[in-house]
Amino acid sequence: MTLQKIIACGDDAYRLIPSDNHQRHAIAEALRSKDIWGEVVVGRESVTVQYDPYEMSPEVARKHIFSALEQVDLVPQEGPKPITLRIRIDEKSAPDLLTCAEANGLSINDFLDRITSSDLVVDMLGFAPGFAYVSGVDDTLVGQRLEHPRQLTHAGSVGFIQGFLGIYALDGPGGWPIIGQVSERLFDKTSGNPVLLAPGTRIKLEVPQ
Repeated sequence: MTLQKIIACGDDAYRLIPSDNHQRHAIAEALRSKDIWGEVVVGRESVTVQYDPYEMSPEVARKHIFSALEQVDLVPQEGPKPITLRIRIDEKSAPDLLTCAEANGLSINDFLDRITSSDLVVDMLGFAPGFAYVSGVDDTLVGQRLEHPRQLTHAGSVGFIQGFLGIYALDGPGGWPIIGQVSERLFDKTSGNPVLLAPGTRIKLEVPQ
């Protein structure tokens, strides 16, 4: 595969911008297959890889990067095992669901059908620990952030804006319209891997009957 750009970030990291944005997760997995990096972070349009400049020169780091890129096509593209999340849509769990549906000229059921039938994948984590930006939402659905963010959005809440869902792993402030709340625990501080959702994870949303 080919990169559009490779950009030095200070003296201990490179930002890789792939020609095909969908290859970000495959690039990250290829890099992580060798335990020589300080950190590998997937962004919205790039992958940033950090190295120890005392152990590796920039030139050697670039060689390792391009060596990993040669293996990208051998890395499975599906990412981690798909996860099914059950989403509650009662008034308390989904305070903005009706507003979002009406903004699209749809019933609640039709609006949710569009979302649950979308090819959903965790694009990246950010904003707060475990907060998942989920891409793949039917892009004909329109939606914007709240004009006045909430001081408290509960863990498990599922937000919606055009093209994306935002899933809150922890309680905290939030500016996304909330269309539901998943039943599964998304953050467990007692676990060795506390975050349930990872970049590249495919998600199936189900509305319990």
